Amino acid sequence: MPITRSAFQRYRLIDEIISRYPRRYSKQKLFELLQDQCGIRSVSSLEKDIQRLREDHDAPIAYDKRANGYYYTNPQFRLLKLMLTPDDMDALEQAREVLAATQGTSLANELDNALQRVRQSLDIIREVKTDDQAPGLPRKVVYVEERVLGGNRHYVPVLIRAISQNRQVQFRYSKHDLTLTGPELQKRRTLHPILLREWTDSWYVIGYDAAGGREKTFALDRMSDLDIMDEPCNVPPSVLASVSELFEHIYGITDSSGPVEEIVLQFTPLFGRYVKAKPIHQSQEVLQDTDTACIVRLRLAPNRDLLMHLRSYGEHLKVLEPASLVNAFTESLRATLAQYGK
Repeated sequence: MPITRSAFQRYRLIDEIISRYPRRYSKQKLFELLQDQCGIRSVSSLEKDIQRLREDHDAPIAYDKRANGYYYTNPQFRLLKLMLTPDDMDALEQAREVLAATQGTSLANELDNALQRVRQSLDIIREVKTDDQAPGLPRKVVYVEERVLGGNRHYVPVLIRAISQNRQVQFRYSKHDLTLTGPELQKRRTLHPILLREWTDSWYVIGYDAAGGREKTFALDRMSDLDIMDEPCNVPPSVLASVSELFEHIYGITDSSGPVEEIVLQFTPLFGRYVKAKPIHQSQEVLQDTDTACIVRLRLAPNRDLLMHLRSYGEHLKVLEPASLVNAFTESLRATLAQYGK
């Protein structure tokens, strides 16, 4: 049964109070605190909440008659380890609204899908009870690859706030450029933020750079000293339209200096199945699918991210069109082979 926001607030407060070891709060005192902060109406409602916490969330709540108060039999238990806070919920909902306004409903729906995956993960966690496993079975029944997440993820809600309030931001930015030194290496920048983009477990902000007169993309893991300014954003309509359509025509995060083209790729039958099951891009169309080859077409502006992704298919892929991408692909392969000598 879904948890309402009001119930979530009550559960969070109950968890916070009960976990204040060694102090223990009586039922009446707990009720008074909840009544004051959450508007709970009766002691019976408190009793029902405690029972739901025990049954639905495995909260080890017990009552100490001698101390006349509730406590956790496992002092390490914290309900919030398995639940999002109201602030998290607000930030996610705000992010969804920003994505819907700037990028269309597709990314907003992706956020909904991400939240659904969080719920499914929690269901898995609750289901995998090592103490309840049958004798002789391996204790580890779910393996999830650990990922190294991009840094400065705490900047995401700050940038969401700046975008929703239409305010400029300033930050220092470290470029991956070996020729830069001193102040140029961490230059202070001003940006009119437009949207956020998550890609391969890293976050990026795309906005209008007034000094350069165009849109720019910045990786959050290379940002520092981020501040929201008082000055409002002033983004030219043409730039706003360009950024809003940016990811409809590119793969990944890097922009492209070239036009949108028809990209035709030929895969081996086995890898064709993978590409059909998980399309490279939303524009993907299957042109041919036989026992000898699977040919697909994409409408994209070729960029570095696309080239790197295509190389990951190795000998299972042949780039057919356009000629410029065929040349870039073969030159990249030649440069790789040159690393290993003649």
